[in-house]
Amino acid sequence: MRRGLACAAALLILVPAATGAAPLISVQTTPPTGPAPLHVTFAATGAAASYHWDFGDGSSADGQTVEHTYAPGRWTATLTARSDEGEATNQTATVTAYGLTLAGPSPARYGRRVAFRGALVPAERGLGVSLIGPQGKVASARTLADGRYSIATLVKRPGEYIVTSNRAQSAPLALRVVPKLVMGLTGSGARDSRFWFEARLVPAGAGTLAVNIARGQDVLVDRTFTGRVRIKLDTHRLASYRIRTEVIPTEGYVGTVRNLRADVVLPRLALGGRGLAVSQLGEQLRRLHYAAPSGGTFDGRMLDAVYAFEKVHGLQRTGVVDARFWRALASPRTALPRFAQPAAHIEVNKGLQVLYVVRAARVGLIVPISTAGVAGTFTPVGRFAVYRKVVGFDPSPLGTLYDPLYFTGGYAIHGNPSVPPYPASHGCVRIPMWVAPFLYRTVPYGETVYVY
Repeated sequence: MRRGLACAAALLILVPAATGAAPLISVQTTPPTGPAPLHVTFAATGAAASYHWDFGDGSSADGQTVEHTYAPGRWTATLTARSDEGEATNQTATVTAYGLTLAGPSPARYGRRVAFRGALVPAERGLGVSLIGPQGKVASARTLADGRYSIATLVKRPGEYIVTSNRAQSAPLALRVVPKLVMGLTGSGARDSRFWFEARLVPAGAGTLAVNIARGQDVLVDRTFTGRVRIKLDTHRLASYRIRTEVIPTEGYVGTVRNLRADVVLPRLALGGRGLAVSQLGEQLRRLHYAAPSGGTFDGRMLDAVYAFEKVHGLQRTGVVDARFWRALASPRTALPRFAQPAAHIEVNKGLQVLYVVRAARVGLIVPISTAGVAGTFTPVGRFAVYRKVVGFDPSPLGTLYDPLYFTGGYAIHGNPSVPPYPASHGCVRIPMWVAPFLYRTVPYGETVYVY
């Protein structure tokens, strides 16, 4: 008996006691993924003396069960569990907190195409995102490889806009809208015509319109309107109106101010027009020595006179009496002959395409002309004299000429049914048919003709 006990005791002495082992631990993450800010619960299963959590974003905590809230991103949390003897076991868990950003112009202009931009964090390619506005879904797009997206759409409503996907939803973007202020003038603005100022808001409910209309120092209108504005402007006299329109916005919209000038002017006249203004136009042109008819009809003869005036004043040769024409007529240039001698002569100005009848060393009549413009033809330049006159129609190698005044060879100043405001003849100097008889009667044989 004693010998057996001794052997057993020796056995205990020879086998060392077991040392502390690292704990066997697992980690449960709830939830492992979701939209940010993502609130996660970490729970460790298994026996350990201590539990230390490193959440991977610079934060940490201790305990077998802990909670943490993640910003957008993909994070790795690490658990370090230790036994009583200090042996450690590490376990990791991945957490994905998705975030969507949204940016856009504010304010945006009504009806204009604008771009909403943002990104998915962490990035994923091909994720469908939808832009949601105050009245529901507006448009959609897909993310690029770096998570970015762009949605271009027309903006018509103010309010909160968000972008949403099956991963996350953005914070709301408060968008204000500048309404479309449509304003303008109806009518030509000609004296004694109907002339209206009109304005409206789009959309109509975006606000009210404060309108101020002044003429000189006088304020004629200072009112606030709801809906469409239509105000008649007095055109009995030439005047300039200053019109200021201010948008007083409703909630969500942005106010704006626009200024407009309305001028009451002399009327726009063109071929076929009639009236007192046409008569006045002819009177002014005749006082300036242009060949112009009398009467209240804007016919082909008046068109010839208008072309001549436009040529002398460097205006575009439209044959239309517009605002630029009236301004030039109010401060006209004095047409001067290039040559002083002899005191009575004819000047053909090819550059301006006009003919001057010079009397007493002054321009007495200005007539539109058309010189050589056909390929291979020319109108001779120099000092000449009228050596032949033919009354009525005279056939010639250059065509049939009306009341021609021949000044060199077969070249003549003659009437033609077509006198365009540019060179177009075969070499002669075309003048309007209705002017040709007057020149035939008043230009004698031997009168000097300068062509330059």
